[in-house]
Amino acid sequence: MRHHFYSSDELRTIGIIAILLYIVLLFIIAAMWMHIERQDETIRNLRMKISKMECRQMTEKAVIHSMCLHELFDKIDNPRP
Repeated sequence: MRHHFYSSDELRTIGIIAILLYIVLLFIIAAMWMHIERQDETIRNLRMKISKMECRQMTEKAVIHSMCLHELFDKIDNPRP
């Protein structure tokens, strides 16, 4: 049975490589996080635009509805022979 003993230089090299890989992993996670945050902001902005458009459409529908009712009541109040 053989035992492998690593020298301190080999352990230092393995430690440095492990630390560098950990740092690279942290940078990848940070980049993904920033990308997700940007997408969330884009989605929030789109939802705001959509809700503004829906409010505008509802307002237009309400105006058209009230105009139709106004014309209807005018016709009822002033029937033409």
